[in-house]
Amino acid sequence: MLRFISQSSRVIFLILLMVAAPKTIWGKDFPFTSDVFSADEGCRWMAPPPPGLQMSAHFIYGPSPEQDHSAWFSALQQYRAQLHQATQSKVIDMRFDGVRAWVRLKQPFTQALKITPGQKISFRIEARWLEGGNQLCFALDQRDPQAFTRKGWTGVLNQVEVPKTGNWEACEVSITCPDLKDLHGIFQPIIGMDETHDSHPAHLEIRNIQVQTGQVSLSSLPELSRLAFESVQAGHLIHRSDLRWASTTHTCRMVMVWDEDFYDRELGTYTLEKILDDGEREYGGDDILVLWQGYPRLGFDERNQFDMYRDLPGGLAALRQVVHQAQQRGVKIFIDYNPWDSGTRREPQSDEVVLAELVEALDADGIFLDTLPGTSLKLREEVDKRRKGVVFMPEIHPPLDQLSLCHGSWAQYLEFPPSPGLLHLKWVEPSHVQFQTRRWDNSHAGEIETAFFNGSGFLVWENIFGTYNPLSQEDRRLWKRCNAILTHFSDLFTGSDWVPFFPPAQKGISVQKWAHSGSTIFTLINTGEPIQDQPLLELPYLPDRFYLDLWNGKRLREEPSGPVTRIKGSIQKIGCILSLPASQADESLHNFLEQQRFLANLPPEPDRRNFALSVVDPLPVDRTHKRSKSHPPQGMVPVPGTSFHMKLHHLRRECGTYPNPGTPREKWKDFLWGSPFEEILDRDLGTIDIQPFFIDEAEVSNSDFKRFLDASGYQPRDSTNFLKHWPMREFPHHLADHPVVYIDLEDARAYAHWAGKRLPTEPEWQLAAQGTDGRLWPWGNDFDPARCTSDGGGTLPVRSLPEGRSPFGCYHMSGNVWEWTESERDDGHIRFAILRGGSYFKPEGSIWYAPGGPLACTDHAKFLLMDSSIDRCSTIGFRCVVDSE
Repeated sequence: MLRFISQSSRVIFLILLMVAAPKTIWGKDFPFTSDVFSADEGCRWMAPPPPGLQMSAHFIYGPSPEQDHSAWFSALQQYRAQLHQATQSKVIDMRFDGVRAWVRLKQPFTQALKITPGQKISFRIEARWLEGGNQLCFALDQRDPQAFTRKGWTGVLNQVEVPKTGNWEACEVSITCPDLKDLHGIFQPIIGMDETHDSHPAHLEIRNIQVQTGQVSLSSLPELSRLAFESVQAGHLIHRSDLRWASTTHTCRMVMVWDEDFYDRELGTYTLEKILDDGEREYGGDDILVLWQGYPRLGFDERNQFDMYRDLPGGLAALRQVVHQAQQRGVKIFIDYNPWDSGTRREPQSDEVVLAELVEALDADGIFLDTLPGTSLKLREEVDKRRKGVVFMPEIHPPLDQLSLCHGSWAQYLEFPPSPGLLHLKWVEPSHVQFQTRRWDNSHAGEIETAFFNGSGFLVWENIFGTYNPLSQEDRRLWKRCNAILTHFSDLFTGSDWVPFFPPAQKGISVQKWAHSGSTIFTLINTGEPIQDQPLLELPYLPDRFYLDLWNGKRLREEPSGPVTRIKGSIQKIGCILSLPASQADESLHNFLEQQRFLANLPPEPDRRNFALSVVDPLPVDRTHKRSKSHPPQGMVPVPGTSFHMKLHHLRRECGTYPNPGTPREKWKDFLWGSPFEEILDRDLGTIDIQPFFIDEAEVSNSDFKRFLDASGYQPRDSTNFLKHWPMREFPHHLADHPVVYIDLEDARAYAHWAGKRLPTEPEWQLAAQGTDGRLWPWGNDFDPARCTSDGGGTLPVRSLPEGRSPFGCYHMSGNVWEWTESERDDGHIRFAILRGGSYFKPEGSIWYAPGGPLACTDHAKFLLMDSSIDRCSTIGFRCVVDSE
């Protein structure tokens, strides 16, 4: 258990220092821990291993061939004991890859410093050069005063060279906060390396940072005292029985709320049983489902991540029923928290309070901490006020002192060692579960082997933000066998009576050994050739024992030889052996072995589960009655038929896009894949023949839509958020000429059908916006904020800014509101449509938001569809077309 015993005396010392010296903050006031400094890009906190141990950021390596296992194991136990007693010093490992590597002073301490323009900040630092460049840079990040989101930075203000001696060296440097017009807010000290200064790779370690200013107010000291206590208070959380259920979970599944297996739009009902039944059938069942609702939809309008839960079909009440349905089947439900969501609508209370209220409203069992390596005691306190037993699970590999707050974590894209490795966090705290994941890989055998070898967990993630990447039949069957063992013997895998890299009887085999209540279980990984009927283990002789091959579901042969027993068996890649007293071999164990034997002998068969329909082409479009060229409909402009060379500019954003026409199936992945997420796809769709049509010169206005409602009596299937900007469904006269919003694709189609029109296809929309000369913007090749809605202040009348019209005379084809196109696609798992034009709204503060603001003619955005309540946005409208002779 993590106790942090020695920190109590540190806290008392800190408080005395704060009271005695309120005018300065030095390193002894800011202890060099992850409570105070965050190791961000290219950096990580690490505890130097004692002699005889080798480790990476994520794994502890087994003993080398020349090492004695007993001595190695003794050093391993000593390492864990030191960490539990907080006697192990820690350093930051900085590996600069030529882009950036930064250490930052954390938010509360940054706020306490109250750095202002013209102020001097002094640093004392102890660092050790290991390889490559040696210049440490010092700068300030600019942070928003309320949300603390990053708004910019000062650039490098000073630097210091760490002597290339390989020894610990003390360095001092000062910077002055610049007085720049475009920099304001809170200034956060940062130390590291950046490509803007020097792009040569480097490797350094830092073991102490001290910061001094002369502007620390007495009013900040109580908060500093509280923060100093937090790590001590958090240390007790690991003991809480209501949180330890996480240690017996092994399968976590990511569920996108847009997944058609989760929600049936035609029936208007949640279909969670399809998800749960599939998990049980294919890989032995789920322990945790993470219900993901925000990204990549966040940023299309002002709604925040919590609104996205509230606006799901049926609201929180219906979602609560889904949670209860899962819990009745023994499955825990986690909600998602996106800390980067700071540029949308703000809540009146802190994120911690809103998260806690959401947990209470849904009876949720846990919170997944997206993009975070941990959390705060404040979140723990707020959640505990409303619901006990709620587990926190960060996405990023957490530092060791977060294990008290986070009872599980993702093990995402861990750097696997050449031979099987011991999970670092699992060894430090055996009850901490890590879920292995490499979501974009096609084969997950490596993750499954690592999870099983360490008695830990695996993340099932097949619908990746709208991209379908299913587990293969081989992976599903492999994890089903692992899952069965981990679940049936979960008590064994969470105990501290654990011997990693137990000596095997054959070369090429790595073994873990766990013991509990008279039983012992061994997990084996074979990195060599398959072994047939050979000794696998040599164990002390014990009478009346059974030795069982849990992997293949049969009893093993033992060969007593004096004081030892050789356990003989066969192993391909994975193995598992159980040793137990003969008296404990009950009917339950017999049934378990029979099931494992059945799974081991399943023959290969065609995989009928995994499929994806083509999304190269959108769903068919019903054409309208052709109108005469000589009689254009009122308010519409003609667009002649032509052969149009269509190019697109697409940001992957982890949700991908549809393949170009004519792309063979084996190349679809080049477009569908969402990795790398920052990649720009400059797509050439070739020449597209477009028939002549008329298009609305302006977006459909509120007045236009009112005439439709009055004439047709239209009532949507679900009225949630329908015309939300019409208070009490009363027509807003002050917005009469503004574009109608809060209408979904179905509402827009209903209007178009009533008007004898239809929505434009994506090529039609782009031709009307761009013309045939390939211009970037409707008015030309250069962006001009005066020709579009660019100030973020809301919509403008649909026929305003005539100087921004397209070559065919269309208003607001960049900015104002996004526009629906007739581009719906469905791969059998996710429905989506393409939005064009951008809008007045552009969220700031994160790269994870959907693109916003006015967009160029070649830009488009993939918009995941679910149902009306969540698909209706304040920023999406439409215009119509009519086919022409």
